[in-house]
Amino acid sequence: MKCFTLDSNCIIDLEENRPDAIHLEELKTLWQSGKIEIGVVSVSASENQPSGESMHNYAEFEAKLTRAGLSNARELAPIGIWDFGYWDHMLWSSDESEAQLKEIKDILFPQSQYDPPDDFSTNSKWRNQTCDALVAWSHNFHKSDHLVTRDNNFHKKAQPLIKFGIKSIVTPEEAVSIAKSI
Repeated sequence: MKCFTLDSNCIIDLEENRPDAIHLEELKTLWQSGKIEIGVVSVSASENQPSGESMHNYAEFEAKLTRAGLSNARELAPIGIWDFGYWDHMLWSSDESEAQLKEIKDILFPQSQYDPPDDFSTNSKWRNQTCDALVAWSHNFHKSDHLVTRDNNFHKKAQPLIKFGIKSIVTPEEAVSIAKSI
């Protein structure tokens, strides 16, 4: 069964009924009918929320998934980064997985540093960039088929991400079209 990975923006779009929610609701209907699988990367719980803060615990993220109608979505765990995620929802890293993550982050955000910044005021941007890189890494590691995002940075960098097994980066509308054709 084909798996569609939803990035953090898709979850927010569903929860807040933003414009792409119409397509994501249609994708959810196809998922609920058993035609496709939907995956969410647990690191989305660590990303800054519209309030500007990250979630205090994983239960808040589970509640967010419930509000978005995604409580039974497949959880895609990322590699763990100290003081960044939730212990039961991340994987132990290896030298190889860390090197892949660094390369993915370098593609998506060539000016971003790999380690957390010393200046706390720049931490928010670094945190979201790291989450995006972990979404891409997890999508590949868990062998998901289509990464669903409206984030133009992913779409602009699609070609170099192919070498990491990320072969299909699609908008929510494109995802529906693909899922209907399966």
